[in-house]
Amino acid sequence: MSELGQTVASATGPAVGLQAGDAHRAQRGEPELRRTLGSPSIVFMVLAAAAPLTAATGVLPLSFLFSENFAAPVYFMAATVLLCLFAVGYIALSKYVDNAGAFYAYIGAGLGRVPGNAAAMLALGAYSLAVMALTVYAGPFTSNLVATFTPWTDSPWWLWSVLCCGLLALVGYRNVELSSRVLAVLLILEMAILVVLGTAIFLSGGKEGINPAALSPIEAFGQGSPASGIMWAVLCFVGFEATAVFRSEARDPDRTIPRATYAAAVLIGVLYVFVSLSIVTGAGTDGVGELIAVDPAAVLFALGDQYVGPWFSILVNVFLLGSVFACALSFHNVVARYQLTMGSTGLLPSYVGRVHAVHRVPSNASLVLSVTTLIAIIIAAVLNLDPVLQVFGPLIGILGFAVLTMMAAASIAAVVYFARPQQPRPGIFVRLVAPILATFGLLWVLVMSLTNIEVITGSKIGTVLVIALLIALPLTGVLVSLSQGRRAAASDVPTAS
Repeated sequence: MSELGQTVASATGPAVGLQAGDAHRAQRGEPELRRTLGSPSIVFMVLAAAAPLTAATGVLPLSFLFSENFAAPVYFMAATVLLCLFAVGYIALSKYVDNAGAFYAYIGAGLGRVPGNAAAMLALGAYSLAVMALTVYAGPFTSNLVATFTPWTDSPWWLWSVLCCGLLALVGYRNVELSSRVLAVLLILEMAILVVLGTAIFLSGGKEGINPAALSPIEAFGQGSPASGIMWAVLCFVGFEATAVFRSEARDPDRTIPRATYAAAVLIGVLYVFVSLSIVTGAGTDGVGELIAVDPAAVLFALGDQYVGPWFSILVNVFLLGSVFACALSFHNVVARYQLTMGSTGLLPSYVGRVHAVHRVPSNASLVLSVTTLIAIIIAAVLNLDPVLQVFGPLIGILGFAVLTMMAAASIAAVVYFARPQQPRPGIFVRLVAPILATFGLLWVLVMSLTNIEVITGSKIGTVLVIALLIALPLTGVLVSLSQGRRAAASDVPTAS
């Protein structure tokens, strides 16, 4: 075989070494991750990444706005079904690919090293940029709160972003139980505020009582733009897919990860149906479109002031800051686990592939991310960039597109993986029907998202950046694969005697 042929074969062959992490560390006598997480802890981790209060405030109302339909709760039901279908193949892969690399590992196992490495770089880049974006965004948000409650009206945003970065570094560096406890408290608070609002609206009867038409599929799909409604609904779930990243820290991963994944999808789906139905009930089927059109981000505040009291808006703003921090911390943990896996398999320097001897978490990876985030804050401050319009908007925009792309690829990988003769063959629904339905559904949502890309990113600059990153990040993984293939091919060439 020619050198080029050996390179391509090495780069595109089965994704060997995907289970290397814990096994390699054990062989070298290095500390392993501590298996202490149960299903509830993992659910808290990933629901915090989905940031339900932030999503309900900023993204959920857009399902009403762009669908031009008051039956938006149905779109969240449809999104829940779609993501549960995705979870079927995703969970099945997790049972046979024992690795915390999640998308990276599963896509690699099904489609080969090149797609796997491309997914690894896309996931690492998208989740890392999300952490940076959220940490920067926490700055002006905190500055506004400080101006509201104290005489300090012009505190610099970067000061609060640096403090946020420091807290993320402290919690992320230490044991994972600390992160799960912090996230549990913050998540319960932000979900509670949504339940309080919805309960107040339903108990009062709202504007015209609960209208069954708001839950009617005929109403939802018979008028307006249901495709746009479902697209925005699915984007509200981004983050729930991270359950498999904590596989190496789960007490009983074969039971814990499936339970946590389905529980996360169903819980967040039920919450969004509840919140969207409360919005329709509070504003009325005829008035909800008009209310949201004025200012989508102000809907929960307006309904809270009307049905709960003027103090509600203040409380929501405070809890929103907690939601942003919880989301950043959850993604921080996800990125650290991706770095750990990639460092163990040679995609990243081995430094980030080590586990802390005391805390038994990927502390080196956490430290690297914290330093990178701090550098991003300093650059934004020195260049006097607008933290919301020029940093948060463009950087966070990549996340939804990247996750949708990787979900679709993982569903395809499940079909391919289980079609191989030597692999286990679960039931036809698990290995074929559910992954195929999920693939078509997710690709459809992805196409719809791309047609609305400027609305999602918020600016032309954001659109250009998202497109560039969607190309550059996977391409980096491809180039790394080819480089690994060349090294493997060179090592197989016999030396002259």
